[in-house]
Amino acid sequence: MAKVQDDDAIYDEVNVVPMLDLAYVLIIVFILMATAQVAGIELDLPKASNRQTLEASQTQAISVAASGEVYLNGAPITVADLTEEMRARFAEDPETPVVIRGDTAAAYGKVMEVLDVLKGVGITKIGLPAEKPAG
Repeated sequence: MAKVQDDDAIYDEVNVVPMLDLAYVLIIVFILMATAQVAGIELDLPKASNRQTLEASQTQAISVAASGEVYLNGAPITVADLTEEMRARFAEDPETPVVIRGDTAAAYGKVMEVLDVLKGVGITKIGLPAEKPAG
């Protein structure tokens, strides 16, 4: 016999069947998705044959300090030695990229002297990074 309760009566039973149905559906979806990820398709992807690696082309960083001192990759160097060093590195790799960083208080002529050295050596990949002024 079925129990009949009033509308104002307190429910003393919890129907767990809908919660179990939802749990079973989630388990089935999880199992299907897990097996679909394991069974992938074998692909033979093409390999790049003439790609330059980062190790093959190292960017050279030249810094000009406010005092006028020149640094190559963090080591102090004179302009004459910079010419010889860059000529040797350019001979190894003609595509050598160079970044020139000049202090805001550095003399414009010193930065132009470094640019003339690079131009004389034949380096064409030159970057002059600039930061956005704080404002």
